[in-house]
Amino acid sequence: MTSAQTPSSRDWQARLYAHPLAWLVLLTVAHVVSRVAISPGMKWDESEQILWAQQFALGYGPQPPLYTWIQWAVCQLLGPSVLALALVKHMLIALTYVLAWQAARTLLGPQGAWRVAGALVLMLPFGWHALRDQTHSVLVTAMGFGAWWALLRQIRAPRPANFAWLGLFCGLGMLSKYSFALFLAALLLAAASVPQTRRALLARGWWLAPILALLIFAPHGFWLLSHWHQATAETLQKMDISSQRAWVQGLASLGLAVLSTLGLWLLVVLLSYRGHLWRTDFCRSPDDASARAATGAPDGCAPDWRSWAWPLLGRYLLLVCLALVGMVLFGGVSHFKQRWVLPLLSIAPLALYVWRPALLAPAVGRGYTSAVVCVALSFLVLATVRPWIAGWRGDADELNHPVPMLAAQLTRAGYDGRGVIVGSDHMIAAMLHSRFPQGFALACAESGPAQAGCIRAARERALAAGVGLLLVARGDRAPAGWWDGVFAVLPSVPVHALDLPLDKMPRNTPPLRYEYVWLPAPITP
Repeated sequence: MTSAQTPSSRDWQARLYAHPLAWLVLLTVAHVVSRVAISPGMKWDESEQILWAQQFALGYGPQPPLYTWIQWAVCQLLGPSVLALALVKHMLIALTYVLAWQAARTLLGPQGAWRVAGALVLMLPFGWHALRDQTHSVLVTAMGFGAWWALLRQIRAPRPANFAWLGLFCGLGMLSKYSFALFLAALLLAAASVPQTRRALLARGWWLAPILALLIFAPHGFWLLSHWHQATAETLQKMDISSQRAWVQGLASLGLAVLSTLGLWLLVVLLSYRGHLWRTDFCRSPDDASARAATGAPDGCAPDWRSWAWPLLGRYLLLVCLALVGMVLFGGVSHFKQRWVLPLLSIAPLALYVWRPALLAPAVGRGYTSAVVCVALSFLVLATVRPWIAGWRGDADELNHPVPMLAAQLTRAGYDGRGVIVGSDHMIAAMLHSRFPQGFALACAESGPAQAGCIRAARERALAAGVGLLLVARGDRAPAGWWDGVFAVLPSVPVHALDLPLDKMPRNTPPLRYEYVWLPAPITP
Protein backbone atom coordinates (compact mmCIF):
# COMPACT_ATOMS: atom_id res chain seq x y z
CA MET A 1 0.00 0.00 0.00
CA THR A 2 1.44 3.38 -1.00
CA SER A 3 1.61 6.34 1.32
CA ALA A 4 -1.17 8.04 -0.69
CA GLN A 5 -3.49 5.17 0.17
CA THR A 6 -2.87 4.86 3.87
CA PRO A 7 -5.93 5.35 6.09
CA SER A 8 -4.33 8.22 7.98
CA SER A 9 -3.89 10.23 4.81
CA ARG A 10 -7.43 9.47 3.66
CA ASP A 11 -9.24 10.50 6.84
CA TRP A 12 -9.10 14.26 6.55
CA GLN A 13 -10.22 14.29 2.94
CA ALA A 14 -13.01 11.82 3.70
CA ARG A 15 -14.24 14.19 6.40
CA LEU A 16 -14.23 17.06 3.90
CA TYR A 17 -16.36 15.07 1.48
CA ALA A 18 -18.72 13.82 4.20
CA HIS A 19 -19.36 17.18 5.92
CA PRO A 20 -18.85 19.94 3.31
CA LEU A 21 -21.38 22.34 4.82
CA ALA A 22 -19.70 22.46 8.21
CA TRP A 23 -16.34 23.40 6.70
CA LEU A 24 -18.00 25.92 4.38
CA VAL A 25 -19.69 27.64 7.32
CA LEU A 26 -16.35 27.90 9.13
CA LEU A 27 -14.67 29.40 6.07
CA THR A 28 -17.53 31.86 5.52
CA VAL A 29 -17.48 33.05 9.13
CA ALA A 30 -13.71 33.47 8.95
CA HIS A 31 -14.01 35.66 5.86
CA VAL A 32 -16.75 37.82 7.39
CA VAL A 33 -14.76 38.34 10.59
CA SER A 34 -11.64 39.09 8.55
CA ARG A 35 -13.34 41.69 6.36
CA VAL A 36 -14.94 43.50 9.28
CA ALA A 37 -11.71 43.49 11.28
CA ILE A 38 -9.22 44.69 8.71
CA SER A 39 -10.73 48.02 7.65
CA PRO A 40 -13.83 50.25 7.63
CA GLY A 41 -12.81 51.39 4.15
CA MET A 42 -14.74 50.27 1.07
CA LYS A 43 -13.70 49.25 -2.41
CA TRP A 44 -15.39 50.17 -5.71
CA ASP A 45 -18.27 47.68 -5.85
CA GLU A 46 -18.81 47.77 -2.09
CA SER A 47 -19.19 51.55 -2.18
CA GLU A 48 -21.56 51.34 -5.11
CA GLN A 49 -23.82 49.02 -3.13
CA ILE A 50 -23.82 51.24 -0.05
CA LEU A 51 -24.97 54.23 -2.12
CA TRP A 52 -27.56 52.31 -4.14
CA ALA A 53 -28.95 50.54 -1.07
CA GLN A 54 -30.02 53.86 0.45
CA GLN A 55 -33.33 53.40 -1.34
CA PHE A 56 -35.37 50.60 -2.89
CA ALA A 57 -35.81 50.99 -6.66
CA LEU A 58 -36.71 48.87 -9.68
CA GLY A 59 -33.39 49.68 -11.32
CA TYR A 60 -29.96 51.00 -10.42
CA GLY A 61 -28.22 52.08 -13.59
CA PRO A 62 -26.06 49.58 -15.48
CA GLN A 63 -26.76 46.53 -13.32
CA PRO A 64 -29.92 44.55 -12.56
CA PRO A 65 -31.28 45.17 -9.06
CA LEU A 66 -31.30 41.80 -7.26
CA TYR A 67 -27.96 42.18 -5.48
CA THR A 68 -28.85 45.69 -4.36
CA TRP A 69 -32.27 44.54 -3.17
CA ILE A 70 -30.56 41.96 -0.96
CA GLN A 71 -28.06 44.57 0.23
CA TRP A 72 -30.88 47.05 0.93
CA ALA A 73 -32.71 44.49 3.08
CA VAL A 74 -29.58 43.68 5.12
CA CYS A 75 -28.74 47.37 5.52
CA GLN A 76 -32.21 47.93 6.98
CA LEU A 77 -31.17 45.58 9.79
CA LEU A 78 -27.48 46.37 10.21
CA GLY A 79 -27.11 49.83 8.74
CA PRO A 80 -24.82 50.81 5.84
CA SER A 81 -21.82 49.05 7.31
CA VAL A 82 -18.90 46.86 6.34
CA LEU A 83 -20.58 44.07 8.29
CA ALA A 84 -23.67 44.35 6.06
CA LEU A 85 -21.48 44.25 2.97
CA ALA A 86 -19.45 41.28 4.18
CA LEU A 87 -22.50 39.25 5.19
CA VAL A 88 -24.20 39.64 1.82
CA LYS A 89 -21.04 38.98 -0.19
CA HIS A 90 -19.85 35.90 1.68
CA MET A 91 -23.29 34.39 2.12
CA LEU A 92 -23.70 34.58 -1.67
CA ILE A 93 -20.24 33.09 -2.17
CA ALA A 94 -21.25 30.26 0.16
CA LEU A 95 -24.55 29.86 -1.73
CA THR A 96 -22.58 29.49 -4.97
CA TYR A 97 -20.53 26.66 -3.48
CA VAL A 98 -23.69 24.99 -2.18
CA LEU A 99 -25.49 25.18 -5.53
CA ALA A 100 -22.40 23.98 -7.39
CA TRP A 101 -22.25 21.02 -4.98
CA GLN A 102 -25.95 20.33 -5.47
CA ALA A 103 -25.68 20.46 -9.26
CA ALA A 104 -22.76 18.05 -9.24
CA ARG A 105 -24.43 15.83 -6.64
CA THR A 106 -27.22 15.00 -9.10
CA LEU A 107 -24.61 13.08 -11.11
CA LEU A 108 -21.66 12.42 -8.82
CA GLY A 109 -21.00 11.13 -5.36
CA PRO A 110 -19.88 13.30 -2.42
CA GLN A 111 -16.24 13.31 -3.52
CA GLY A 112 -17.05 14.42 -7.04
CA ALA A 113 -19.51 17.05 -5.87
CA TRP A 114 -16.92 18.45 -3.46
CA ARG A 115 -14.29 18.64 -6.19
CA VAL A 116 -16.64 20.41 -8.60
CA ALA A 117 -17.59 23.01 -5.98
CA GLY A 118 -13.98 23.29 -4.80
CA ALA A 119 -12.87 24.08 -8.34
CA LEU A 120 -14.41 27.54 -7.90
CA VAL A 121 -11.60 28.38 -5.48
CA LEU A 122 -9.13 27.79 -8.31
CA MET A 123 -10.98 30.11 -10.70
CA LEU A 124 -9.36 33.43 -9.85
CA PRO A 125 -12.34 35.70 -10.69
CA PHE A 126 -14.29 33.80 -8.05
CA GLY A 127 -11.72 32.36 -5.64
CA TRP A 128 -9.76 35.60 -5.27
CA HIS A 129 -11.27 38.61 -7.02
CA ALA A 130 -14.71 37.97 -5.51
CA LEU A 131 -13.08 38.30 -2.09
CA ARG A 132 -11.52 41.62 -3.06
CA ASP A 133 -14.41 43.46 -4.68
CA GLN A 134 -17.12 41.88 -6.79
CA THR A 135 -20.89 41.72 -6.39
CA HIS A 136 -23.12 40.89 -9.37
CA SER A 137 -20.68 38.36 -10.84
CA VAL A 138 -20.92 36.30 -7.65
CA LEU A 139 -24.70 36.36 -7.68
CA VAL A 140 -25.09 35.44 -11.36
CA THR A 141 -22.64 32.54 -10.94
CA ALA A 142 -24.76 31.22 -8.08
CA MET A 143 -27.94 31.49 -10.15
CA GLY A 144 -26.24 29.71 -13.04
CA PHE A 145 -25.43 26.73 -10.84
CA GLY A 146 -28.97 26.83 -9.51
CA ALA A 147 -30.32 26.56 -13.06
CA TRP A 148 -28.00 23.63 -13.77
CA TRP A 149 -29.14 21.90 -10.58
CA ALA A 150 -32.82 22.29 -11.47
CA LEU A 151 -32.26 21.12 -15.06
CA LEU A 152 -30.22 18.05 -14.07
CA ARG A 153 -32.81 17.13 -11.44
CA GLN A 154 -35.54 17.34 -14.05
CA ILE A 155 -33.65 15.13 -16.48
CA ARG A 156 -32.94 12.45 -13.89
CA ALA A 157 -36.38 12.54 -12.21
CA PRO A 158 -38.97 14.57 -14.17
CA ARG A 159 -41.56 16.36 -12.04
CA PRO A 160 -43.29 19.79 -12.15
CA ALA A 161 -41.50 21.02 -9.02
CA ASN A 162 -38.21 21.01 -10.92
CA PHE A 163 -39.67 23.39 -13.49
CA ALA A 164 -40.64 25.73 -10.67
CA TRP A 165 -37.03 25.67 -9.44
CA LEU A 166 -35.74 26.25 -12.97
CA GLY A 167 -38.08 29.21 -13.45
CA LEU A 168 -37.05 30.65 -10.09
CA PHE A 169 -33.33 30.51 -10.85
CA CYS A 170 -33.78 31.81 -14.40
CA GLY A 171 -35.84 34.78 -13.22
CA LEU A 172 -33.39 35.58 -10.44
CA GLY A 173 -30.50 35.08 -12.84
CA MET A 174 -31.85 37.75 -15.18
CA LEU A 175 -32.18 40.04 -12.15
CA SER A 176 -28.54 39.33 -11.27
CA LYS A 177 -26.75 40.24 -14.49
CA TYR A 178 -27.98 40.73 -18.05
CA SER A 179 -25.33 38.35 -19.40
CA PHE A 180 -27.39 35.57 -17.86
CA ALA A 181 -29.42 35.69 -21.09
CA LEU A 182 -26.41 34.30 -23.00
CA PHE A 183 -25.97 31.55 -20.42
CA LEU A 184 -29.64 30.65 -20.60
CA ALA A 185 -29.72 30.59 -24.40
CA ALA A 186 -26.72 28.24 -24.55
CA LEU A 187 -28.20 26.03 -21.81
CA LEU A 188 -31.58 25.64 -23.53
CA LEU A 189 -30.09 25.09 -26.99
CA ALA A 190 -27.74 22.42 -25.65
CA ALA A 191 -30.59 20.73 -23.78
CA ALA A 192 -32.83 20.81 -26.85
CA SER A 193 -30.13 19.14 -28.95
CA VAL A 194 -30.02 15.96 -26.80
CA PRO A 195 -33.09 13.67 -27.13
CA GLN A 196 -33.31 12.64 -23.46
CA THR A 197 -32.87 16.17 -22.12
CA ARG A 198 -35.28 17.54 -24.71
CA ARG A 199 -37.98 15.11 -23.59
CA ALA A 200 -37.38 16.13 -19.97
CA LEU A 201 -37.72 19.83 -20.84
CA LEU A 202 -41.06 19.20 -22.55
CA ALA A 203 -42.47 17.02 -19.79
CA ARG A 204 -45.65 17.77 -17.86
CA GLY A 205 -45.55 21.18 -16.18
CA TRP A 206 -42.92 22.68 -18.50
CA TRP A 207 -44.83 25.96 -18.68
CA LEU A 208 -44.09 26.66 -15.01
CA ALA A 209 -40.49 27.60 -15.82
CA PRO A 210 -41.10 30.42 -18.34
CA ILE A 211 -44.16 31.77 -16.52
CA LEU A 212 -42.38 31.99 -13.17
CA ALA A 213 -39.23 33.44 -14.72
CA LEU A 214 -41.20 36.16 -16.52
CA LEU A 215 -43.19 37.05 -13.41
CA ILE A 216 -40.00 37.45 -11.39
CA PHE A 217 -38.30 39.59 -14.02
CA ALA A 218 -41.35 41.62 -15.09
CA PRO A 219 -41.16 44.54 -12.59
CA HIS A 220 -37.56 45.30 -13.49
CA GLY A 221 -38.30 44.53 -17.13
CA PHE A 222 -40.82 47.38 -17.29
CA TRP A 223 -38.21 49.71 -15.77
CA LEU A 224 -35.64 48.47 -18.28
CA LEU A 225 -37.83 49.38 -21.26
CA SER A 226 -37.71 53.05 -20.32
CA HIS A 227 -34.08 53.07 -19.12
CA TRP A 228 -32.45 50.96 -21.83
CA HIS A 229 -29.60 53.35 -22.57
CA GLN A 230 -28.82 53.84 -18.88
CA ALA A 231 -28.70 50.07 -18.35
CA THR A 232 -26.52 49.20 -21.34
CA ALA A 233 -24.25 52.18 -22.10
CA GLU A 234 -21.59 51.41 -19.49
CA THR A 235 -21.34 47.71 -20.42
CA LEU A 236 -21.09 48.48 -24.14
CA GLN A 237 -18.36 51.00 -23.39
CA LYS A 238 -16.39 48.41 -21.40
CA MET A 239 -16.71 45.88 -24.24
CA ASP A 240 -15.01 48.43 -26.53
CA ILE A 241 -17.15 47.58 -29.56
CA SER A 242 -15.33 48.66 -32.71
CA SER A 243 -16.83 49.17 -36.13
CA GLN A 244 -13.40 48.41 -37.63
CA ARG A 245 -13.60 44.72 -36.65
CA ALA A 246 -10.53 44.62 -34.41
CA TRP A 247 -10.88 40.84 -34.24
CA VAL A 248 -7.23 40.12 -33.44
CA GLN A 249 -7.41 42.30 -30.33
CA GLY A 250 -10.81 40.83 -29.43
CA LEU A 251 -9.71 37.20 -29.75
CA ALA A 252 -6.56 37.93 -27.76
CA SER A 253 -8.61 39.58 -25.01
CA LEU A 254 -11.09 36.70 -25.00
CA GLY A 255 -8.31 34.10 -24.84
CA LEU A 256 -6.65 35.93 -21.96
CA ALA A 257 -9.95 36.19 -20.07
CA VAL A 258 -10.63 32.46 -20.50
CA LEU A 259 -7.06 31.50 -19.58
CA SER A 260 -7.01 33.71 -16.49
CA THR A 261 -10.38 32.27 -15.42
CA LEU A 262 -9.61 28.57 -15.93
CA GLY A 263 -5.81 28.59 -16.03
CA LEU A 264 -5.05 27.83 -12.38
CA TRP A 265 -7.73 25.15 -12.24
CA LEU A 266 -6.42 23.51 -15.41
CA LEU A 267 -2.87 23.57 -14.04
CA VAL A 268 -3.97 21.87 -10.82
CA VAL A 269 -5.95 19.31 -12.83
CA LEU A 270 -2.95 18.47 -15.00
CA LEU A 271 -0.59 18.14 -12.05
CA SER A 272 -3.05 16.18 -9.92
CA TYR A 273 -4.45 13.69 -12.43
CA ARG A 274 -1.63 13.43 -14.98
CA GLY A 275 -2.01 10.19 -16.96
CA HIS A 276 -5.49 9.47 -15.60
CA LEU A 277 -6.83 12.26 -17.81
CA TRP A 278 -6.26 10.18 -20.89
CA ARG A 279 -7.73 6.91 -19.60
CA THR A 280 -11.07 6.05 -21.14
CA ASP A 281 -11.73 2.89 -19.12
CA PHE A 282 -13.84 3.50 -16.05
CA CYS A 283 -13.89 0.08 -14.38
CA ARG A 284 -10.24 -0.76 -13.95
CA SER A 285 -11.07 -3.93 -12.02
CA PRO A 286 -14.21 -6.01 -11.51
CA ASP A 287 -14.34 -5.20 -7.83
CA ASP A 288 -13.97 -1.41 -8.20
CA ALA A 289 -17.37 -0.82 -6.64
CA SER A 290 -16.30 2.31 -4.80
CA ALA A 291 -15.29 3.99 -8.06
CA ARG A 292 -18.64 3.16 -9.61
CA ALA A 293 -20.45 4.48 -6.56
CA ALA A 294 -18.51 7.76 -6.77
CA THR A 295 -20.18 8.55 -10.08
CA GLY A 296 -23.55 6.93 -9.59
CA ALA A 297 -22.68 4.08 -11.93
CA PRO A 298 -24.67 0.84 -11.74
CA ASP A 299 -23.02 -2.53 -12.22
CA GLY A 300 -21.77 -1.61 -15.68
CA CYS A 301 -18.58 0.29 -16.45
CA ALA A 302 -20.23 3.63 -17.30
CA PRO A 303 -22.68 5.68 -15.23
CA ASP A 304 -26.25 5.50 -16.49
CA TRP A 305 -26.37 9.28 -17.04
CA ARG A 306 -23.21 9.61 -19.12
CA SER A 307 -25.01 8.96 -22.44
CA TRP A 308 -26.82 12.28 -22.14
CA ALA A 309 -24.81 14.30 -19.60
CA TRP A 310 -21.63 14.50 -21.64
CA PRO A 311 -23.40 15.64 -24.85
CA LEU A 312 -25.36 18.19 -22.82
CA LEU A 313 -22.36 19.68 -21.03
CA GLY A 314 -20.03 19.43 -24.01
CA ARG A 315 -22.46 21.10 -26.39
CA TYR A 316 -23.22 23.81 -23.86
CA LEU A 317 -19.53 24.70 -23.55
CA LEU A 318 -19.14 24.57 -27.33
CA LEU A 319 -22.10 26.92 -27.81
CA VAL A 320 -20.71 29.35 -25.24
CA CYS A 321 -17.32 29.40 -26.96
CA LEU A 322 -18.94 29.92 -30.37
CA ALA A 323 -21.07 32.76 -29.00
CA LEU A 324 -18.06 34.52 -27.46
CA VAL A 325 -16.02 34.17 -30.65
CA GLY A 326 -19.03 35.37 -32.64
CA MET A 327 -19.21 38.47 -30.47
CA VAL A 328 -15.67 39.25 -31.60
CA LEU A 329 -15.97 38.37 -35.29
CA PHE A 330 -19.48 39.68 -35.95
CA GLY A 331 -20.19 42.03 -33.05
CA GLY A 332 -16.90 43.90 -33.00
CA VAL A 333 -16.30 43.26 -29.28
CA SER A 334 -12.61 43.78 -28.58
CA HIS A 335 -12.44 43.60 -24.79
CA PHE A 336 -13.45 40.91 -22.31
CA LYS A 337 -13.11 40.68 -18.54
CA GLN A 338 -12.54 37.55 -16.44
CA ARG A 339 -15.72 38.07 -14.48
CA TRP A 340 -17.77 38.11 -17.71
CA VAL A 341 -16.74 34.59 -18.73
CA LEU A 342 -16.79 33.13 -15.21
CA PRO A 343 -20.56 32.42 -15.04
CA LEU A 344 -20.47 30.91 -18.53
CA LEU A 345 -17.53 28.54 -17.97
CA SER A 346 -17.82 27.67 -14.28
CA ILE A 347 -19.55 24.38 -15.17
CA ALA A 348 -16.34 23.12 -16.84
CA PRO A 349 -15.25 21.06 -13.77
CA LEU A 350 -18.49 19.07 -13.84
CA ALA A 351 -17.98 18.48 -17.56
CA LEU A 352 -14.49 17.16 -16.80
CA TYR A 353 -15.72 14.50 -14.39
CA VAL A 354 -18.55 13.51 -16.71
CA TRP A 355 -16.02 13.16 -19.52
CA ARG A 356 -13.58 11.18 -17.36
CA PRO A 357 -15.42 9.40 -14.50
CA ALA A 358 -12.22 7.45 -13.73
CA LEU A 359 -10.80 10.62 -12.16
CA LEU A 360 -13.03 9.93 -9.15
CA ALA A 361 -11.62 6.48 -8.51
CA PRO A 362 -10.08 5.93 -5.03
CA ALA A 363 -6.62 7.44 -4.47
CA VAL A 364 -6.77 9.29 -7.82
CA GLY A 365 -6.21 13.03 -7.74
CA ARG A 366 -5.77 13.39 -4.02
CA GLY A 367 -3.43 16.27 -4.70
CA TYR A 368 -6.34 18.13 -6.28
CA THR A 369 -8.25 18.22 -2.99
CA SER A 370 -5.12 19.27 -1.13
CA ALA A 371 -4.51 22.08 -3.63
CA VAL A 372 -8.07 23.40 -3.23
CA VAL A 373 -7.74 23.49 0.56
CA CYS A 374 -4.31 25.15 0.43
CA VAL A 375 -5.42 27.80 -2.06
CA ALA A 376 -8.61 28.53 -0.09
CA LEU A 377 -6.65 29.06 3.13
CA SER A 378 -4.00 31.12 1.30
CA PHE A 379 -6.67 33.41 -0.13
CA LEU A 380 -8.16 33.83 3.36
CA VAL A 381 -4.76 34.93 4.68
CA LEU A 382 -4.11 37.24 1.72
CA ALA A 383 -7.54 38.83 2.05
CA THR A 384 -6.86 39.46 5.73
CA VAL A 385 -3.46 41.12 5.25
CA ARG A 386 -4.41 43.24 2.23
CA PRO A 387 -4.04 46.63 3.98
CA TRP A 388 -0.62 45.67 5.33
CA ILE A 389 0.49 44.46 1.89
CA ALA A 390 -0.53 47.86 0.49
CA GLY A 391 1.62 49.47 3.18
CA TRP A 392 4.57 47.24 2.37
CA ARG A 393 4.23 48.08 -1.33
CA GLY A 394 3.73 51.79 -0.63
CA ASP A 395 0.50 51.70 -2.63
CA ALA A 396 -2.37 52.72 -0.36
CA ASP A 397 -5.94 52.04 -1.40
CA GLU A 398 -9.40 52.52 0.10
CA LEU A 399 -8.79 49.98 2.87
CA ASN A 400 -6.01 52.24 4.19
CA HIS A 401 -8.21 55.30 4.52
CA PRO A 402 -8.58 56.55 8.14
CA VAL A 403 -12.38 56.60 7.93
CA PRO A 404 -13.13 56.85 11.70
CA MET A 405 -10.57 59.64 12.13
CA LEU A 406 -11.99 61.56 9.15
CA ALA A 407 -15.52 61.21 10.48
CA ALA A 408 -14.41 62.43 13.92
CA GLN A 409 -12.70 65.48 12.43
CA LEU A 410 -15.77 66.37 10.37
CA THR A 411 -17.92 66.08 13.49
CA ARG A 412 -15.59 68.44 15.34
CA ALA A 413 -15.88 70.84 12.41
CA GLY A 414 -19.64 70.99 12.94
CA TYR A 415 -21.11 68.33 10.68
CA ASP A 416 -24.27 67.09 12.39
CA GLY A 417 -24.49 63.70 10.64
CA ARG A 418 -27.85 64.47 8.99
CA GLY A 419 -26.86 66.56 6.01
CA VAL A 420 -26.44 65.52 2.39
CA ILE A 421 -22.94 64.16 1.75
CA VAL A 422 -21.38 64.81 -1.66
CA GLY A 423 -18.16 62.95 -2.45
CA SER A 424 -15.68 63.59 -5.23
CA ASP A 425 -16.01 59.85 -5.91
CA HIS A 426 -18.48 57.23 -4.79
CA MET A 427 -16.02 55.51 -2.47
CA ILE A 428 -15.43 58.48 -0.16
CA ALA A 429 -19.18 59.17 -0.22
CA ALA A 430 -19.99 55.58 0.80
CA MET A 431 -17.32 55.45 3.50
CA LEU A 432 -18.69 58.61 5.10
CA HIS A 433 -22.26 57.34 4.81
CA SER A 434 -21.24 54.25 6.78
CA ARG A 435 -20.17 56.59 9.62
CA PHE A 436 -23.16 58.92 9.26
CA PRO A 437 -26.08 56.63 8.36
CA GLN A 438 -28.69 59.34 8.99
CA GLY A 439 -27.34 61.41 6.11
CA PHE A 440 -27.88 60.84 2.40
CA ALA A 441 -24.73 60.33 0.33
CA LEU A 442 -24.04 60.66 -3.37
CA ALA A 443 -21.04 61.07 -5.63
CA CYS A 444 -20.48 63.86 -8.12
CA ALA A 445 -17.48 62.42 -9.92
CA GLU A 446 -18.23 63.84 -13.35
CA SER A 447 -16.61 66.94 -14.80
CA GLY A 448 -17.99 70.02 -16.48
CA PRO A 449 -21.76 70.57 -16.77
CA ALA A 450 -22.55 67.08 -15.44
CA GLN A 451 -20.74 67.82 -12.19
CA ALA A 452 -22.46 71.18 -11.83
CA GLY A 453 -25.82 69.51 -12.36
CA CYS A 454 -25.01 66.89 -9.71
CA ILE A 455 -23.93 69.55 -7.18
CA ARG A 456 -27.04 71.54 -7.91
CA ALA A 457 -29.26 68.50 -7.38
CA ALA A 458 -27.53 67.78 -4.04
CA ARG A 459 -28.09 71.37 -2.91
CA GLU A 460 -31.77 71.19 -3.87
CA ARG A 461 -32.12 67.93 -1.93
CA ALA A 462 -30.57 69.49 1.17
CA LEU A 463 -32.83 72.54 0.84
CA ALA A 464 -35.94 70.39 0.51
CA ALA A 465 -35.02 68.27 3.53
CA GLY A 466 -33.96 71.28 5.64
CA VAL A 467 -30.49 69.83 6.29
CA GLY A 468 -26.94 70.95 5.64
CA LEU A 469 -24.62 70.10 2.77
CA LEU A 470 -21.19 68.45 3.17
CA LEU A 471 -18.82 68.24 0.22
CA VAL A 472 -15.65 66.13 0.55
CA ALA A 473 -12.81 65.45 -1.89
CA ARG A 474 -9.98 63.00 -1.26
CA GLY A 475 -6.53 64.00 -2.39
CA ASP A 476 -5.67 60.68 -4.02
CA ARG A 477 -8.69 60.51 -6.34
CA ALA A 478 -10.49 63.85 -6.77
CA PRO A 479 -10.81 64.80 -10.46
CA ALA A 480 -8.76 67.79 -11.57
CA GLY A 481 -10.74 70.98 -11.15
CA TRP A 482 -13.37 69.33 -8.98
CA TRP A 483 -13.66 72.33 -6.68
CA ASP A 484 -14.02 74.63 -9.70
CA GLY A 485 -17.19 72.71 -10.51
CA VAL A 486 -18.37 73.22 -6.93
CA PHE A 487 -17.66 76.96 -7.09
CA ALA A 488 -19.73 77.22 -10.26
CA VAL A 489 -22.79 76.29 -8.18
CA LEU A 490 -21.70 77.48 -4.71
CA PRO A 491 -19.44 80.52 -5.25
CA SER A 492 -17.12 81.75 -2.51
CA VAL A 493 -17.62 78.82 -0.14
CA PRO A 494 -14.63 78.31 2.19
CA VAL A 495 -12.71 75.05 1.59
CA HIS A 496 -11.00 73.46 4.59
CA ALA A 497 -8.25 70.85 4.55
CA LEU A 498 -7.42 67.87 6.76
CA ASP A 499 -4.12 66.00 6.56
CA LEU A 500 -4.62 62.58 8.12
CA PRO A 501 -2.24 59.61 8.43
CA LEU A 502 -3.18 56.54 6.40
CA ASP A 503 -4.02 53.38 8.30
CA LYS A 504 -1.65 50.36 8.34
CA MET A 505 1.02 52.22 6.39
CA PRO A 506 4.67 52.89 7.38
CA ARG A 507 5.12 55.85 9.71
CA ASN A 508 7.07 57.81 7.12
CA THR A 509 4.15 57.68 4.65
CA PRO A 510 2.94 61.20 3.86
CA PRO A 511 -0.54 61.97 5.20
CA LEU A 512 -3.48 62.08 2.84
CA ARG A 513 -5.23 65.39 2.32
CA TYR A 514 -9.01 65.62 2.50
CA GLU A 515 -10.70 68.87 1.54
CA TYR A 516 -14.24 69.68 2.60
CA VAL A 517 -16.96 72.29 2.72
CA TRP A 518 -19.69 72.17 5.36
CA LEU A 519 -22.75 74.35 4.82
CA PRO A 520 -25.15 73.96 7.75
CA ALA A 521 -28.86 74.47 7.29
CA PRO A 522 -30.43 76.70 6.19
CA ILE A 523 -28.48 76.76 2.92
CA THR A 524 -28.77 79.87 0.80
CA PRO A 525 -30.43 78.93 -2.53
